Amino acid sequence: MRTYIPNKHSRKGVTMMTWLKKNTHISILLGACLLFAGYLYITDPGDVNYAEIQIEHGDSLWSLAEQYRGKMNTDDWIKLVKTENELADIKIVAGKSLVIPVVNDQANPINTIEIARNE
Repeated sequence: MRTYIPNKHSRKGVTMMTWLKKNTHISILLGACLLFAGYLYITDPGDVNYAEIQIEHGDSLWSLAEQYRGKMNTDDWIKLVKTENELADIKIVAGKSLVIPVVNDQANPINTIEIARNE
C-alpha cells in the first residue's frame, strides 16, 4: 500500500485556493478590475487627433464619420463632433469649417488625390 505524501508543489495550489476562499472580497475586486480593463481595451478607439476641414456640398456628419471615424462608433463620433463644434443639431453648412476627430493618424480623407505639377 502506498501512502500519499504531498510535496511542496502540490501544497502551493491548495494554499492559494485556501487564501482565495478566505479573501473573497479581494478575489471579487480583482475580477472586477480585470473585466474593466478588458472593457477599456475592447472599446479603445485608438489615437484621436483633431483636424479642421471645410464642409463641402453634399457632406453630412454621417458621410464624414465614415471617412474619419476609424474604429470609433459612428454615433460616438458624431456626438464628439457636435460637442467640439458646439452644434445644436446635426445640420452642417457647406463652406463652413468643422473641427473633427481623426482616428489612427488619418489626417487626410480616404479619397484624397494629390496631383503633382511642374513649376
